[in-house]
Amino acid sequence: MYRSITRTIPVLAALLLGLALQAASAHEFSKGDLTITHPYAFPSIGAARAGAVFLGIRNGGDSADALVAVEFAGAARSELHTHIHQDGTMRMRPVEQIIIPAGGEALLQPGGDHIMLMGLTSGLELESVHDLVLVFREAGRVEVQVHVEARK
Repeated sequence: MYRSITRTIPVLAALLLGLALQAASAHEFSKGDLTITHPYAFPSIGAARAGAVFLGIRNGGDSADALVAVEFAGAARSELHTHIHQDGTMRMRPVEQIIIPAGGEALLQPGGDHIMLMGLTSGLELESVHDLVLVFREAGRVEVQVHVEARK
């Protein structure tokens, strides 16, 4: 009996640690019908003064909403951007809004729509957490925390 308990305890501890780490990495924020999932950024490289934020936005409502602005205190400018394919090259372009359809979602991800941070006052350090305000046309302001994570 003692042997089986001493074998079970480390297994249970590892399982609980895994669940805690999964919960910590899957952070989300809600306001009204919108749920913002897993806001994250990658660490800055060297003296880079720009960065990008990625996240998911689910809309459980019956009408569309739009992300129309962002505010990040640690940057001179924060803009909504997308990537477009132009003349054989991928280029970033600012956009006025990102639509979140009724009952749908918008994914801000590398190579697609994203939040661009320009003129960072300090680098985005691995495992740091930063405040970001998302401004929606209907839902209004939503404060979230952006976790800086290693590239996978």
